Amino acid sequence: MNTVTGREAPSYDDGSNPATSTDSTQPDLDRSLAHIRLQAMRLRDGLASQVEEDGLVRDRCGSRVLESALLLSLLRKTSTLPHVHDGLADYLRNARPDGPMDTMIVEAAMGRPGQHDRAVAYLDEFRHHSGARKRLMLSTLLSLTGVMPIGTNTDAHALHYQGYAAWTELSLCAIKILHGHAHGGHAAVSSADRDYLAGRLESAGPGQVWEGNALAHLIALHALHACQPDSPLLHGGIAALCRIRNSDGGLPFISGQEIFVTALAGKALAAARAPRSLLIQMADRISGLQQRDGGWGYTETTAQTDVDDTAVCVEFLRIADTARYRQVVARAEQYLGGMADPRGGFSTYVRGHQREVDMTAGAVMALSASWQDHAPLVDKCVDFLLCAQRDDGTFENSWTRSRSSAIHRVLDALRHIPPALADRSARIAHATSASTGYLARTQNPDGGWGYHPGKDSDVVSTAHALPVIAHTGHRHTLRRGLHYLLTHQNADGGYTSVPDQVGPRPLPFDYPVLADVHVLNAFTQLHHAPPTATTAPKQPAPTRPTGAAEEPAP
Repeated sequence: MNTVTGREAPSYDDGSNPATSTDSTQPDLDRSLAHIRLQAMRLRDGLASQVEEDGLVRDRCGSRVLESALLLSLLRKTSTLPHVHDGLADYLRNARPDGPMDTMIVEAAMGRPGQHDRAVAYLDEFRHHSGARKRLMLSTLLSLTGVMPIGTNTDAHALHYQGYAAWTELSLCAIKILHGHAHGGHAAVSSADRDYLAGRLESAGPGQVWEGNALAHLIALHALHACQPDSPLLHGGIAALCRIRNSDGGLPFISGQEIFVTALAGKALAAARAPRSLLIQMADRISGLQQRDGGWGYTETTAQTDVDDTAVCVEFLRIADTARYRQVVARAEQYLGGMADPRGGFSTYVRGHQREVDMTAGAVMALSASWQDHAPLVDKCVDFLLCAQRDDGTFENSWTRSRSSAIHRVLDALRHIPPALADRSARIAHATSASTGYLARTQNPDGGWGYHPGKDSDVVSTAHALPVIAHTGHRHTLRRGLHYLLTHQNADGGYTSVPDQVGPRPLPFDYPVLADVHVLNAFTQLHHAPPTATTAPKQPAPTRPTGAAEEPAP
């Protein structure tokens, strides 16, 4: 597996592997499905071996160019830890940039000028629903890493940082201080802003990365250096960040994601019929990490809860033992109900913020098991999901890069809705047909899918596409996709993929174990939805039609 520790999973090769057959380009579908059962066992055993004694899966976030460059810049400013400085520089020198922002940051860190015009063009092309706020954050990050000078058009006094997620508030406070100090000196920064910054950093505790978020901690330390360079919080924060460096010398985006990863892995392991004792061990630990407000965050060290983590924890706890976790789930449902937008739909962190498709789909799946208590809310959420589909069959990506991921999530949610909402069957059938048609059109020649059309195939995007095809697609598309996964399996049975999660959006970060989790989930879903179609899925018109699809959703 990607990061398996312990014994290697035994070989299950019975000679039926289509990747080694003489007809490997178009293997027989039945033989592929039979071989997948064996590979699912290998994945299940390997994933189970990564569950620690306390019930959590603790994979390490991969190093990222941005955080590594920010820490390198901070060490240069403070003239400290030369051995760490050298390790970060070596990492950046050998890094493979993931996108134009990474490329510019690496070039600047290596002392190669000429990035300013490219940075301006990059920011001019950037589009996101958070608009000017996200652009300001990106431009500030580019200035801190030496790509471009800090902007001169920002009025620091007009910046407000309350009412967001915890790390957004800290980052915006730091940005306000950085811009105020750059253009007005120490006197331009209010004592209230400095106190807020210091108070948040003190809450991390000795030796801890604040809220597990290395990026927010780094931005805050750069601001602290600007206004209070002698603060012990500065050097304590640097030491905490250095402790989470990876063996390649680089720094990750976050220090952990064990709650989210464990809940996702638990769902996949349960579907693959892992021992109940293991599932209870994992679920007991997850239930014990529920916050006072009824929600969960992504890691043990954060107090910030969110809809995404809460929804997946609810799903896992229900699968593990409905009765055992009844009270925990009830509190979580109350949390989700309080986060819902009155119009239907959910944001990630704060009620009333931008509604997001991915968050809404997750909440629908979490609430659908007790839909009688939430029928009006689920009804509005289904409407929101159906109206959010684009004409080409896709949805907003949200916290992933993969378009097939968003499609998979939404269609799973629509399949989970209660019978009482069956009056939407025609609209759901059309949405399913449109999304399946998109996947059929964008399958790559090698049988896999990339996270966007035209991108090279990757394991995670393919793993999300295949269950959708299995429910509503045709055999040839499915067979080619299965062949891609089986021929991209590592020698130890696990999988490796490109980074799919993003944070802050649109910057990707990598948790290697999630490739195994998503593939195992795909393999188990394939057996719950045996393919029956023999023709290509119906291709929808460019504009949204109102008629029923060729095949109703199961």
